[in-house]
Amino acid sequence: MDTKGPIESDSSLRRRLIFGSVGLAVAVSAIFISVAYKLAVDLGESVELENTNKLATQLIQQMSIIYSQPNEDLTASEKLKTNHIFKTLDPELVGIDIWFGERKVNVRNNLQWPYPIDISMAIDNEIESSGFIEKHEERFVWIYKSDPDSGFAVLLLRRISTLNKALEYVANRLSITAFLTFWLAVWAALVISALITNRFEKNNQKLAYMANHDDLTKLPNRYYLASVLRAFLNKVKTSTDTVEQRKGTLLLIDLDKFKEVNDTMGHAAGDELLISIADRLSEIAGTKGKVVRYGGDEFVIWYEGIDSVAAEILAQEIVSACRQPLLVNNNKFEIGASIGVACFPEHGTKVDELFKRADIAMYHAKKLRLGYQVFDQTLNSKSALWVKLRGQLNSALMQNQFILYYQTKVSLPKGTVVGVEALVRSEHPEEGLLAPGVFIDIIEQSTVIHEFTRYVLKQAIMQCRLWLNEGIRISVAVNLSPYNLRDQAFIPFLKEQLNFYQVPPDLIEIELTESGTMFDLKVAQRVFPELRAVGVKLSIDDFGTGMSSLAYVKKLDVNYIKIDRSFVANITSDYRDEAVIKSMLLLCADLNKEVIAEGVETVEQAEKLYELGCQFAQGYYFGKPMEPIFITQLLKNRTSDQIVNGISPLMLKTVK
Repeated sequence: MDTKGPIESDSSLRRRLIFGSVGLAVAVSAIFISVAYKLAVDLGESVELENTNKLATQLIQQMSIIYSQPNEDLTASEKLKTNHIFKTLDPELVGIDIWFGERKVNVRNNLQWPYPIDISMAIDNEIESSGFIEKHEERFVWIYKSDPDSGFAVLLLRRISTLNKALEYVANRLSITAFLTFWLAVWAALVISALITNRFEKNNQKLAYMANHDDLTKLPNRYYLASVLRAFLNKVKTSTDTVEQRKGTLLLIDLDKFKEVNDTMGHAAGDELLISIADRLSEIAGTKGKVVRYGGDEFVIWYEGIDSVAAEILAQEIVSACRQPLLVNNNKFEIGASIGVACFPEHGTKVDELFKRADIAMYHAKKLRLGYQVFDQTLNSKSALWVKLRGQLNSALMQNQFILYYQTKVSLPKGTVVGVEALVRSEHPEEGLLAPGVFIDIIEQSTVIHEFTRYVLKQAIMQCRLWLNEGIRISVAVNLSPYNLRDQAFIPFLKEQLNFYQVPPDLIEIELTESGTMFDLKVAQRVFPELRAVGVKLSIDDFGTGMSSLAYVKKLDVNYIKIDRSFVANITSDYRDEAVIKSMLLLCADLNKEVIAEGVETVEQAEKLYELGCQFAQGYYFGKPMEPIFITQLLKNRTSDQIVNGISPLMLKTVK
């Protein structure tokens, strides 16, 4: 399993986490330092202002005392300068201006340059009462204070070098704190990123495993297989060996009876069966082969380095293993397998080619019950059509490509039309009109079987309604797949359509092949009475082909028994077929079942059937399947048919 991509993504995630955390730490530290330093500056300046303001207040209070002391030998300015209070003032107080009696006295000026501000500027309101000023890379605070009662005013200019030292100290501590925070953030980022990326790596590995493996069987899935095949082809391209020297074989395995088991026993039993089959295939493939669950009931085994001969031996072993009974929920199941084999480079040098040709071979094996089939070019045309039709089933239903033809059923000997059977055709946009033998098996093996049957039933009921609108009352038979017996929504759908189109139930006939009813007799015995309760008629089609006892018919409550065409074909030349049909007619008469003979193609066959006591017949002698418009013309004129030799050809051969 390739996990390189997720691991590289996790490494990138780790780098992004680290860089993001470091960037966040730097940003937070810068913001923290900036805000803290600003707060420290604001606090320091506030304290300086407050202290200087208090000092100015004290000086104004002392001025009155100083000036009231008698000393005629000193001027007012000298009194202030020589006063011990002024002498003991903080040396950082570099400037003192006093205003009294409309005179300014400069008590102190410790500056080496002109005074930056003057008290007269404060008196004239040219400056504010307090503030800060920077001069010659030094910072000062000034305070102007006045006392209206005494007439004194003072302007103090104070150098705030102490604050600068304090701020420098704070800045150093903040830098240390930011540095420690940064490295703590880096360490935390490394730890957190390691934890997160480790968890991501584990989750990515789990996701990669889930994306490349089947949850039920634990086998690799089709995505894993695609990556393996691409890697193989890339290796072939870069290798010095020729393409012919590199070999590989793809075996596409489809279980033959899985759908029956899944529908009969439930999905849980089906899952157990798939797990058992997966274990068997893994055991057969060993370490050299790669077993993949391709989807549904399909598996793939890819072998590198073996040719078609070895692949055939392996396919035989797989077919034999799949036929061995499997014990699931205390029930034994015998599951067959159909295998298509495609070899590299003999049958294709691209992934799509190998799958397509293995698919074609597999469908050929399934169609002819061969067990396995190695691809051959002679299979390509017909089998390729099967593969193409399978991929187009959904679109064919959505585009209404399936249409109904109708074949008449007549009474003997007059040949009066007593009913019609709806037979499906496909109007393929490329292949033209396709007979049911081309696509019915594909549909029965697909997931659209229920939708297809409902579509056909609805079309038949709609046509029956159209005939009723024209005054034609005729029964319409619709074929049912044995899988439809397990469709719990089928009978409600039948009732809904009959009610919606206002068609009497006795005009609809449900046909099921004998092999279909034998497929699960218990289900048929349960569903048939429910269908009879709806009011529709029932018939067993292809009777005699299921290798069952004639007494089998008594177990099912049906209206009609349809004798298979294989017995009718040689009725005039093979006494054994005649004897079989005669026995069937006697049995059905005793059981009060009406008999319809299928596949009547000659007047001699019709006469022989009538002679044996058969009351109804169907076949090309009376009419081929035709479109509804021709059936309508026929049914409008059916009472005027002429009898020829006791049998009426009904002119059906010339209607179309």
